[in-house]
Amino acid sequence: MSPRLTQLAIAAAVLLILAVSALTIWRYEHTLASGQTVLLELAPVDPRSIMQGDYMALAFAVDSALPDDAAQYRYAWLNVSEQGVAGLHSLNNQLPPQAGMVGLLLRQRDGIVSVGPNAFFFTEGSAAVYEAARYGQFKVDSSGKALLSGLLDENLQLLGENAR
Repeated sequence: MSPRLTQLAIAAAVLLILAVSALTIWRYEHTLASGQTVLLELAPVDPRSIMQGDYMALAFAVDSALPDDAAQYRYAWLNVSEQGVAGLHSLNNQLPPQAGMVGLLLRQRDGIVSVGPNAFFFTEGSAAVYEAARYGQFKVDSSGKALLSGLLDENLQLLGENAR
């Protein structure tokens, strides 16, 4: 392959990587800006591992209601209260057709099925701000993909710098 063709191939590969990265970032930003807000109650986590460096280990109360066969399903259907707090309705392989319910893509990690991530990262040195966290705030898009956008206290007030 000629040096000119090699340069063109490298330039095309770099442009493709940048385009895919930009599209992914745009999708995330769009979900954060326009996704439906859903609040999930946090479940207790072993206190010895709640705070480790600059992240908090997370677990969600909804996860404890998931049946043993949850791995065979794609979505958790959630009922959402007027305050935005969600509770498990059922599991299904399709998004819920009725209004007032939200479908959240289930996540599988190390054989464990969950509705959300297992950690929340924050600025180093700000752990004390998040010790009052009782809810995870998610932005959910129309496909059921949920992004954790912040942590809230028992009064549903956003904690820390993650205000969006």
